Formats: sequence, structure tokens, C-alpha cells
Amino acid sequence: MKSQKFYYGWFIAVLAGLGLASSVAVFIPATIGLIAGSVSAEFGWSSQQIFIAQGLATAGAIVVAPFIGGLVDRFGARVIICSAFAVEALIIASFHWLDASITMFYARYVLLTLLGTGGTHVAFATVISRWFDRRRGMALGIALTGTGLGGVFWSLVVQALFDRYGWRDAYLYLAAMIGLVTLPIMLLMIRESPESMGLNVDGDASGIRTASLGSDSAALSGLTLREAVRTSHYWLMFVIYLLVAIGTYSVMVHMVPFLKGRGESAQTAAAVQASLWAVLVVGRFSAGWLMDRFFAPYVAIAFLILPIVGISLLASGAAGPVAFVAAMLVGLAAGAEVDVVAYLAGRYFGLAHFALIYATFYSAFSLGAGIGPAGTAWAVARFGGYGLVFWIIAGILGLAAVLLLCLPKYKKPELAH
Repeated sequence: MKSQKFYYGWFIAVLAGLGLASSVAVFIPATIGLIAGSVSAEFGWSSQQIFIAQGLATAGAIVVAPFIGGLVDRFGARVIICSAFAVEALIIASFHWLDASITMFYARYVLLTLLGTGGTHVAFATVISRWFDRRRGMALGIALTGTGLGGVFWSLVVQALFDRYGWRDAYLYLAAMIGLVTLPIMLLMIRESPESMGLNVDGDASGIRTASLGSDSAALSGLTLREAVRTSHYWLMFVIYLLVAIGTYSVMVHMVPFLKGRGESAQTAAAVQASLWAVLVVGRFSAGWLMDRFFAPYVAIAFLILPIVGISLLASGAAGPVAFVAAMLVGLAAGAEVDVVAYLAGRYFGLAHFALIYATFYSAFSLGAGIGPAGTAWAVARFGGYGLVFWIIAGILGLAAVLLLCLPKYKKPELAH
């Protein structure tokens, strides 16, 4: 099958990666562990109190994600994405004026997700799925590597800005990065679909189309949300995504406090957290490539095994270089599973209502990413350490791997050679 030499869709995948790197889905978990020490020292808040903000933020995402998905399906992704980044920059800047009211601290995190979720996976996965069919796995992998790269960037840059300017002024710089860099790029370069530029899906030559997609985006087929929730595999995916989010984000968010509790410096702890986010890039890119060639749930299982090993190492008291390795193994789970769910949502349920259906899975992920870290903070205080808690988390990921075996086969187009 002939294709154009350069397909703008690959540029769209890279742009989506930049957007995801700047999104609240990355910014919040990558930075809350870093700001925890600063605001705790200034205002006397406990670790448990601070991490409640993560839970409240994700509660907001749970509520708003389906609404955002419906807006994307109806009005397109570009306007939703740009609006989200504009508001995100303003809210991040407002941290400069944070006072001793923990209620206002919580309110900022809730508003970040309520108003910033339009710049997350819900919109970008929709755009990618409309630009690609046969190469959708690879395109999603490229886009979603932005999550890992963003995590590395924020982990290192935020700590450096805190050290040099103090946490209050640092938030003004962070807001400028999103409002003056990410937002203009999204506004000028993101396009809804290949049809909007006179192109074909996958960059196919004129007159050649993938049959499953029809002639234009208006002809996209697929189930409604009401039809999707009547299938057993919808609920299997929902539970799997929830369990993976609980397991991976519990470890990711608590990596800095965990290592500081083991006597590591703030800089070392931040570097270990950055290594965890860095491996997301490997997980998401390689998972995307593999899903175009193999059954996606099997790919996901393969990427869950090593993180279970990594968490087990942490539970056993890993520190120093071993902690770096363990953190990278943990990152593989979050690196692959987001790819897998976005990919499976399109294959099982079609693209006609993709944003809304995928948004419900994003809500499941948000729920897990919220209750996991908050529950971990409670359990650590209850049991006096991370050891037993990390063993439980390893078991949660093991259960997710077993459930992946229950997902049915799906139809997908042949990969062109």
C-alpha cells in the first residue's frame, strides 16, 4: 500500500507528546512529592494532609473526564486542548500566592483537574486514533512517551527551581513554560484529523482508505457508551486500568518520601523519581510498536512482570543503585498500560464515540491514581513503613495481569510492509 513520503500525522503524534508532557496528568504526580517538603516546613502540614490533594484532584478528574470526552466528540479536540492549557497556566501561577489555608491548597488541585483535563489523554488519544489505523499503536506510543519525558522534566526542573528561587517564585516560571510555550504550539499546529488537511488516514495515497474508518471522520463507526458498558470486556478493562493505576501511581508519587525516609538526599530522591518517569518513554514507545504486531493484552502482561519485580525489590529494602533499577522497572507498568487501554478502546468500541468511552477509562485511571497514593500514605502511617504496603501493591499488579488474560480477541487491520 503506497503512502506519502511525509505524513503530518507523525508530527501530530509528537505534538501530542509535548501536550501530554505539560498536562495536569503529569504535572501533578511529578511535582506533589517535591512540593510536599517545602509546604510542610512552611505551614506545618503533615504528609497525609498534603497527599489528600492528590486524591481530591483525581476525584475532580473522575467527575469531569466523561464530560470532557463528550465535548471532544462534539466540538473537536483542538479548542478543548488549548482552553485547558490556558487555565492550567493560570492556576499553576496562583501557587505563588498560596497561604496557610490548606483548603485553598486543595482547591487549586481540584481546579487543575476540573479545568485542565481537556489537555490530557482524553483529547490527545482521540486525535491520534483519528489520524492512524494500521500504525495506531506506534503513534499512540510516540504520543504517550510525552508522559514519561514530562515526568523526567518536571522532576528535575522543579527541584532545581525550588533550590534556586524558592518554591513560590518557581511556580511562576512553571506557569510561563506552559502558557508561553505549550499553549501557542498547540494553538498553531494541532489539527483534528487528516481530512482537515486533505490527507488520508495513515498517510495512504489518494483514493486508498482503510475500510474500517470510512471516507471521512463523519463516517466513523463504533458503539455508544451505553452499548459499550453492556459488554463484559468494557468492565474488565475498567477494573484492570483501575488496579494498574493504584499500583503504579502509589509507588511513583511516594518514591521521594520513601527514599528520603531511607536517608537519601532530596536531590538523589528526585533523580530516582526522574528515572522512573524516564522508563515510561521506553514502556510506551515499545508497547505501541508491539501492539501493531501482537495481541495487546499479551503485550500488557509482559510489561507488568518486571514492575512487580521492581516493587518487590523496594519492599525488600532496596536503596542506592538498586532503587534506581527498581524505580525504572515500576515505570514500565505505567508506561505500557496507558497505551494498551487507549489502543483497546478503539479496537473494541470504534471511534464514533471514542473520546467519551475512553474518558470513562481515564476516570478509572484517575480514581486509582488518587486513592492509591492517599491509601498508601494512610497504610504507611498505620503499619509504620513501606515494606508491607509495597508487597500489597505488587499483589495488586499481579491481579491485573491475570485479568488481562480474560480479554477477548479483536479485529485489526493488517500492518503494511
